[in-house]
Amino acid sequence: MAPMDPYASAGVDEEREQEVFAKAMRPWLSKTAVRSSLVTSITGLASGYFATLMHIPPGPPIALTTDGVGTKILLAREANRWEPVGIDVVANNVNDVICTGAVPLALLDYIATDRIDAAVLEDVARGLYRGADEAGIAIPGGEIAQIGAMLASSAGGGPMMDLVGTAVGAIPAGRDPVDGSRVEPGDTVLALPSSGLHSNGFSLARRALSDCTDFLDALLAPTRVYVRAIEALWEAGVVPRGLAHISGGGLLNVTRLAADVSYVLDALPAAPEIFGQIAAAGDVPAATMYATFNMGTGFCVVVAPSEVAAALDALRGAGEEPVVAGSVTDRPGKYVSLPAAGLLGRGDVFEVARDTV
Repeated sequence: MAPMDPYASAGVDEEREQEVFAKAMRPWLSKTAVRSSLVTSITGLASGYFATLMHIPPGPPIALTTDGVGTKILLAREANRWEPVGIDVVANNVNDVICTGAVPLALLDYIATDRIDAAVLEDVARGLYRGADEAGIAIPGGEIAQIGAMLASSAGGGPMMDLVGTAVGAIPAGRDPVDGSRVEPGDTVLALPSSGLHSNGFSLARRALSDCTDFLDALLAPTRVYVRAIEALWEAGVVPRGLAHISGGGLLNVTRLAADVSYVLDALPAAPEIFGQIAAAGDVPAATMYATFNMGTGFCVVVAPSEVAAALDALRGAGEEPVVAGSVTDRPGKYVSLPAAGLLGRGDVFEVARDTV
């Protein structure tokens, strides 16, 4: 009998989630239609891409996405440090928007809480501001819902809360949307470092680390915002062939790019120490770690070989420390090879490598 996936045993069954969405939800959602002659196309919903594009001529294509901060918010409550998750909800959304080639413009936040705590909400708002300032976006509105009857009791601690955002961006005039369809064998993959877990894998991290208080600084490090870095590429005349936010699913997220190719990533940024501590404390195998966490890489950029030097210069000029992480191969099937870890991945699973891509 195959051993249970540690992430599933922590309460997160990603494979089941995707299966249920595909079989139970997508058939209904795909039936929806826009009852307006203003909208000429909507793309991205069925492909599982990072954001959805909606075109309302004569304006530019609009990018839409929504995301939250997951169970990281439980650690924020435990530590009474709410500002980081405010940054996270902005970062999670704008980093998805930029994968389409769009410039993020605004975000609406939704806060569900069991009670109103002014100090907590101020800290969240400060984080929202910091994330928005870094991304160059506005937060023109949102919603606070008091739903104590729907949330677990928060007796003896701060409020229970969920935090979600919905972001909108637009494709600038003269810029083609990016979906990864232009990625070709021989292209180069550049990796931008993460600050740690960002906002993914916290169910597993909390289970592995029996006492998270010793690791709060590392665990609550805010998600990095990559908007300025990616805009620096366009400003330098570099046209990315693929852009991938490395969030839930880890480096397997590069396979969301449309081209039917594979990737060899053999020189990734160093993983922060917290990942090794989680693996050791929870006896979590490498395959699960790489399929759950970003493992030190927060964003990937695919460029033509002729544009590598210019891309590196632009990213460094934006304050990044990019790494030439690997290359694209002609193997069909969208595999991801991690030679240093001895892993080969496809879909949402890494396994011990038995061949190469």
